Amino acid sequence: MPVNYSPQLVLLLLLAMHLAVAVYWDVRERRVPNKVVLSGLLTALTFHAVVSGWAGLGMAFAGALTGLLVLLPVNLLRLMGAGDVKLMAMAGAFGGSPQAGLWMVLYTLLAGGLLVALYAAKGRVREKLAGNLFIMLKLGPSELDAGGEKKANKLQTAARLPYAAAIACGSLGYLLFSLS
Repeated sequence: MPVNYSPQLVLLLLLAMHLAVAVYWDVRERRVPNKVVLSGLLTALTFHAVVSGWAGLGMAFAGALTGLLVLLPVNLLRLMGAGDVKLMAMAGAFGGSPQAGLWMVLYTLLAGGLLVALYAAKGRVREKLAGNLFIMLKLGPSELDAGGEKKANKLQTAARLPYAAAIACGSLGYLLFSLS
């Protein structure tokens, strides 16, 4: 008996495969290779173009742009790596629309908050995070940019989180929720 795959299931599986590779590299090397992101982006754009034509391609591109633009300020404040921002753009392309991209970012931020809470539960990490929060509140956003680099260097590296895991949980969680 042949198995019928719905386009949504295929989309979900393609996204899961790309995110699994990204999580692997992020956990292993604390970076997401551009090849993984580019492959996923091209896969998502091609998928939406095949399924929905030019309109689908345009909406998927807009979803990618949404994921990129929403997290870009976080990257510019040096709170998130560029690979994570690009990975969120890739996930937004799989979402297929700006609205889906926004929801994926929201779900990702919630998953990221949980990830941070789990990391912060470790004693030494918790102390460094609390110290960093105090310094950040004392300095303010204007002094944490490139001009206040000397003062911002007082921040201690508490832990480099593999944020691709949060992006995977948030993006896949949103798609699973929206399919039901």
